[in-house]
Amino acid sequence: MPLLKKEQEEQNKFLALNINAIDVRCLSFYLDDDVFKIIGAGTQRLPEKSVRNGMIIDENAVIEAVKESSSKAQESDFKVRKAIIGVDGGITTGLTTTVRMKRPTSDPIQTSEVESLYGRIAEAALLQARNRVLETTGDADMPISPITTSDVYIKIDNQRVALLEGQRGQNIEVAVFNSFVPSFHIKMLQKILKKAGVDILAIGSQMYSLVEFIKVEQPEEKDFVLVNISEDSTDVGVIFGGGIISTRSLNVGYIHFVKEISSRMALSMDDAESVLKTYNNQKLSQSESPIIKDCLNEIIEIWMDGLKLLLEDFPGVKTFPPKIYLSGRGTEIKDLTESVKNIAWAKTIPFIEEPQFDCLSSIIDGKIVNLTDQELTPEWAYLASTSIIYKEITES
Repeated sequence: MPLLKKEQEEQNKFLALNINAIDVRCLSFYLDDDVFKIIGAGTQRLPEKSVRNGMIIDENAVIEAVKESSSKAQESDFKVRKAIIGVDGGITTGLTTTVRMKRPTSDPIQTSEVESLYGRIAEAALLQARNRVLETTGDADMPISPITTSDVYIKIDNQRVALLEGQRGQNIEVAVFNSFVPSFHIKMLQKILKKAGVDILAIGSQMYSLVEFIKVEQPEEKDFVLVNISEDSTDVGVIFGGGIISTRSLNVGYIHFVKEISSRMALSMDDAESVLKTYNNQKLSQSESPIIKDCLNEIIEIWMDGLKLLLEDFPGVKTFPPKIYLSGRGTEIKDLTESVKNIAWAKTIPFIEEPQFDCLSSIIDGKIVNLTDQELTPEWAYLASTSIIYKEITES
């Protein structure tokens, strides 16, 4: 019995990894019944320009950082090899595809009909995603692959159902969310993780996993906008009825605010980030604070204009829900979050009601428990939510 218990505990342990423009982050999890327990956290800084807009530039640097961060996140007496890789940033394309079909009969829906319908959805989603990639990159031939596929809703004769097979009805409507990334990125991740001694359990959309955890922690919230200000991009998802309608990315993130301070004050990136953190903690002198504030104002204005333009031209969305969740490393920049919460910028955006804002650092604290001594600041919330993919895998 003790041997069986140890084997089960080991099976319930896994890693969550994120590779971004600043570092590689790793969390070690233990799934205890229905609660994800964080039992280790590790981070390893990357050399500048090792990763850009989600794409890996310096393969060797990333391999070493994966090794270091995963080692720091684990117990010395037991090494976890299986990992879920969360992908975000401008490298992802997320969209919901809806297909409607009228059947000639009300007889029970057969497996072959379901497979045919989902095949049509997959083809339509791939075409939509390729068009989006063409718009953003100008490359019509870039191979892309889905990393996350999830039903948003299924309706038969306008009534929601959990599944199609065996149900009776004529009018079928199915909406499916897909997140795509370039195929070369998946191959690169597979190569890097293999060299780092880590087995890939799954590669998934972190936007999707975070939305799913918001739904778990805040079940009353079905319609909202998620704005994740990550390391070198800002990812925006619009959610209606608990499903992601579409995602877009703005190529401005936390690192660009650091670069602005670095450039204007002739500081190294590390020193500029240290100054920014001191400023955010309101520990700079009265003479130094206005200088940093002035450095931030211009890049905040650029970011705000970009967010506004992105929302004004958001595919598949006519009106926006008023609830807005903010997450990511960029939420540490208080001047930025204060600017977002000043709703004057949103007057040209068709929100259903006046926008209301909330930061995600206060949400992930029920189904995820931090058992480490390390304080997990807001930028960890995005990675922590990746754990829900593990539950979906084990329950499927």
